[in-house]
Amino acid sequence: MRIARILLLLFPLVASMARAECSADRSDSRPHLVELYTSEGCSSCPPADDWLRRLPTGAGVVALAFHVDYWDSLGWRDRFADPRYSKRQQAQATFDGASGVYTPQIVLDGHAWSGWYRAGQAMALADPVTGSGASMRLNADLPSQTGAPLRVRLHTEFAHHGDTNYRNYIALTEDGLSTQVRAGENRGVLLHHDHVVRSLARPAGAGECRR
Repeated sequence: MRIARILLLLFPLVASMARAECSADRSDSRPHLVELYTSEGCSSCPPADDWLRRLPTGAGVVALAFHVDYWDSLGWRDRFADPRYSKRQQAQATFDGASGVYTPQIVLDGHAWSGWYRAGQAMALADPVTGSGASMRLNADLPSQTGAPLRVRLHTEFAHHGDTNYRNYIALTEDGLSTQVRAGENRGVLLHHDHVVRSLARPAGAGECRR
């Protein structure tokens, strides 16, 4: 069964998760943000995909799987890949001072983290982070028919008026996906995916006009 989620994100802060028919307020604590950069064309990625699928999510963890497109030239085109996610990973590497990008890569709360393969659920993910200083509320309306737009209303307030370097993002993710790979490094392998980012958008704020 495929499950779609709407994730309300404030980078580098993260807010709560809400289903499309719900309204949600964020709590005083914020969950850890776990980003996986992966590709169906990379033979090293399935273990990381499985790790992310088994990661307990909820109030303490938000998981996002970004499929990059720079391995598509190896013989298999990843249908979930987006060049914008490749650019996002490159920007993350620049922010971290890294010399390049690779897959699979786990980014924990904005910084590259290699501990995922040494421990199933690291102590770093045990508890949510407190004291974020932002109040957020999301209202999402279910489309009345297939193909109709999903309308999301978002209100954010900061405890400190000087917090101007943060941006709201809305991520639409999907669970329960699978692909029978027929070429490339993973030829013949049935891959399973959860938390796949299908859309990432920054909604307009006050005084902004975004197309």
